[in-house]
Amino acid sequence: MPHPVLALVLSMTSTLGAAPSPEPSVRYEPPASPRAEQAERLLKDTGALETDVRLPEPVKVVARDCEAPKATWDHGKREITICYSLVDQVQRTIKGISQTEETGEKAAEARVRGALSVLFHHQLGHALTTLNGMTDGEAQADEFAALTLVADTPKRVVAAAEARHLLAGHAGIDHLSGMEQSATFACLLYGSDPGAYSKIVKGGWVPPERAPSCAGEHDRVRSAIGDKVRT
Repeated sequence: MPHPVLALVLSMTSTLGAAPSPEPSVRYEPPASPRAEQAERLLKDTGALETDVRLPEPVKVVARDCEAPKATWDHGKREITICYSLVDQVQRTIKGISQTEETGEKAAEARVRGALSVLFHHQLGHALTTLNGMTDGEAQADEFAALTLVADTPKRVVAAAEARHLLAGHAGIDHLSGMEQSATFACLLYGSDPGAYSKIVKGGWVPPERAPSCAGEHDRVRSAIGDKVRT
C-alpha cells in the first residue's frame, strides 16, 4: 500500500494525461578536487538524490563541479543540477554549527543528511511545479518539497527541519537560507503528522504560537496543489 502522501503526489503528476515516468535518472560527473570527491561520496552514501516519486516526464539529476555553489532546475533540459561545492558548503556549515554546540557525531551526520534531502527535494519541487504547468517560485517548490520529503524519507523529516533551521540564518546557502521560509517549511512538515513529528515543535523550529495551525496549513497546501493540477 503506497504512503498516502506519495499516493497524492503520484495522482497529481498523472493528471497530465500520460502515465508518470520512472523516478529521475541520476548521474555523477567526475569530481575535480578532493573536496568534490568527498561531496560525491556523501551524496552517494546518504542516498540524498534517490526518490520514489514519479514525474510527468523523464528528468535527469546531475551532480557535478560548478563555478559557484548552487542547485538548479532547468526546465528546458529537464535537468536538476546539484553542485559538489554546494554539498561541501552545506556539510562544512552544519559540521561547524554542530561542533560549536558540541553535538555528537551521529546527530551531526543526521543533520547533514537532512539538509541534503531538503536541497534535493526543493529542486524536485521546482521540477514538479513547471512540469505540471504551474507558476514556478521558491514558495511553490517548498510546498512540493514538503510533500515529497514526507513521502520519500519520513525518517529524515525531523532532521530536515532541524538542518534547515540551522542553515536559515546563513546567507548564501542556495535555497536553504531564510528564517521565514524555514519556519513555513517546518510547519508543513510538522502539520503532515503532528504526532510523529512533535520534535519539530519541541526543537523550536516552528514558532510555538504557529504550531496549532500547521495541520491546517499542510491540508490547505495539499488542496491547493491538487486543485491547480486538476484544472
